[in-house]
Amino acid sequence: MQKIIGSILIVAGTTIGAGMLAMPIISANVGFSFISLVLICIWFTMFYTATLLVDVYKYNSYNDGLNTLTLKYLGKPGAVITAFCMLILMYALVSAYITGGGEILRTNLELWLGEKVSPQLSAVLFSFLFGGIIAFGTHLVDISTKIVFTIKLLFLCIVIGLLLPTIEIAYLKYLPNNSIPVLASIPVVFTGFGFSVVIPSLVKYLKGNIKQLKLVFFIGSALPLLLYLIWELTILGNIESTIFNTMLTENAGLEGLLKAIRAVHDSKIIKISFTIFAAAALLTSFWGVSLALFDYIKDLGKNKAYIKNHFSTLLLTFIPPLLFALFYPDGFVIALGYASIPLVILALVLPMLILQKAQKQAGEKQSVFQKSTSLFFWLLSILIFFLQGLMVSGIVPSY
Repeated sequence: MQKIIGSILIVAGTTIGAGMLAMPIISANVGFSFISLVLICIWFTMFYTATLLVDVYKYNSYNDGLNTLTLKYLGKPGAVITAFCMLILMYALVSAYITGGGEILRTNLELWLGEKVSPQLSAVLFSFLFGGIIAFGTHLVDISTKIVFTIKLLFLCIVIGLLLPTIEIAYLKYLPNNSIPVLASIPVVFTGFGFSVVIPSLVKYLKGNIKQLKLVFFIGSALPLLLYLIWELTILGNIESTIFNTMLTENAGLEGLLKAIRAVHDSKIIKISFTIFAAAALLTSFWGVSLALFDYIKDLGKNKAYIKNHFSTLLLTFIPPLLFALFYPDGFVIALGYASIPLVILALVLPMLILQKAQKQAGEKQSVFQKSTSLFFWLLSILIFFLQGLMVSGIVPSY
């Protein structure tokens, strides 16, 4: 039972990170009704495709990583494409969390020490202090995630508890003038449910128990959905849409969100609670994605002596994103906007193709429901690719 609870928290902790902090920002122009619909649809899609990849392990050892599965069912071209997408996505996310976590660490160190601390030093300290946990395996990540996830929920509840009583129903009735803001929110929300990268790690951790794994991914993904909805209700119900958009225009990102929250309640408790929540959210996501990247690199190089070494794998996990965070602290923010592209391939396309091949090799036929959902996932994948292209061209606003 402890392993199941820990696994649920790894899924939820990986999901509830920077994505949750970005939710109110991208939905300021969308409104509560439409963002709720987008959240529910994306959640179901990500949960269902996670169960598809779990089902692949009916035909394989629970020790097989994603690279092993893609090589077996999709050949070398499929394995190369998967490796490229997996590494780009996870290196991007780990780099973002090092940058964000380092910034929070730097701010607090300067407050405690009364002296300036360089962003480079804080990024290195963050990687060394919190990235080192990955070296001790999934069990320690499990324990650490339980502790930090509890802290995260506690301070999130404080923020929500102080803001919920002041909700204005009129603010929740806001509807966008056209469909563009709703469409533009889809890739960002999709990235906010990026827990699929931890599937192989948890399959190994739970020794391929299909029933337990499906329960873990249902509860582990439903919990973030519930929190996202409450979070959206709390923020959008407290700030009038026009005012919120003006604040976000003047102060982009988390700074704009924090100033908007302060405008509703100029409370020191809310300020401190939100800061701790943001730090904990980044930390749990950092551990979840770093663990997945570590296990993937280990699987990728299991036949290469210089990679399969534990220390070498650890260096390959953290050195590239740390270097990026050190030398390009601002440039990576742009790269995060395209995280949905590799995630579409990994979370939607890949599970469908691998399960289809596995069932075919086992002499099984796909059900009508499976074929219907596959069609829907293909259409959604094409839509997200198309929307990202429109964002790059400037036709659709990019968040």
